[in-house]
Amino acid sequence: MNTMPNQIPNATASPSFTPTSARKGWFARNWKWFVPTFFIAFFGLPLVLIGTVFAAMKNSDVAKESLLRAQKNAVLVQKLGTPIEAGWLVSGSINVSTTSGDADLAVPISGPKGQGKIYVTAHKSTGAWDYQVMLATVEGNDQRINLLSDATAGTESPATPPVAQAQTAEGTSAVGTQPAAPASQPADPASATPASEQASVIQTQETTAQGIVAEITECRRKEGVLTIKARFRNTSNKNSHLTLIHYPPSGDHERFYLTAGNKKYFILKDSEGTYLSSNSVGNDVGNSVEVKLEPGQTFLWWAKYPAPSADVKKINLMMPVTAPFEDVPITDK
Repeated sequence: MNTMPNQIPNATASPSFTPTSARKGWFARNWKWFVPTFFIAFFGLPLVLIGTVFAAMKNSDVAKESLLRAQKNAVLVQKLGTPIEAGWLVSGSINVSTTSGDADLAVPISGPKGQGKIYVTAHKSTGAWDYQVMLATVEGNDQRINLLSDATAGTESPATPPVAQAQTAEGTSAVGTQPAAPASQPADPASATPASEQASVIQTQETTAQGIVAEITECRRKEGVLTIKARFRNTSNKNSHLTLIHYPPSGDHERFYLTAGNKKYFILKDSEGTYLSSNSVGNDVGNSVEVKLEPGQTFLWWAKYPAPSADVKKINLMMPVTAPFEDVPITDK
């Protein structure tokens, strides 16, 4: 009996098994494009939007017109050199439609010799801009240059006179659209101000109307109310007029405001919503408040504001028709 040796079949070698590595998460697979996209969206888009806003204000008709007048002004050319160019960081606000709008801008300018800024306030009606304030300043110089006055294109506005605390009653004034009753008119209109009235002037600024100046004569705090009085005076030898409020007002009242201690104060209203100011005169009959003055005449402007706290001793008065009245002392009575 033949015995066959037991044949043990060769075991088939099983293939080696390598565990599949764990699948990566979404962020791990996409971070290379996600992170740059996140930074662009979070930081880049706001910068683009801000740049667009600055560019829109710089390229507005108001900013371009103020720059054009600055480039033609002899005083600015002398102080800043040529060419005079506008900077990018135009601040302020502008709201424009096809036929109307308002602008209140501060346009930085510079030349080879120095830097400055143009403060311009304008109102657009029936498609045309009416420039109410366009004053230029130069760094290191407190004087302001009125770019709206051709007569002062080569001269600077006078420096602010010394502060005087005396308060006296106002002289002849006008309200609404009616001129004041003429005072005695000397040969030189600039000498029309009596010595007593000269002493009561706290601060003076040029206005946007040629020949008319604005003089702060009272800044009085009493029982929570601050009363401001300003006298508009025609110092020229020609008739002149100045528009304070347009009709409809379109927020013009809010452009006569105070600043003190990082706060802004607007003109008070009575129980019927009427502004406590001479600016209210004339609007009820559909007229703008327009000051029309003959040589030597004056117009009394007044307004009542919420009084700042007792520790505040000075305020700044902003008017769309003048440069800012800064550091006006408050009298407590």
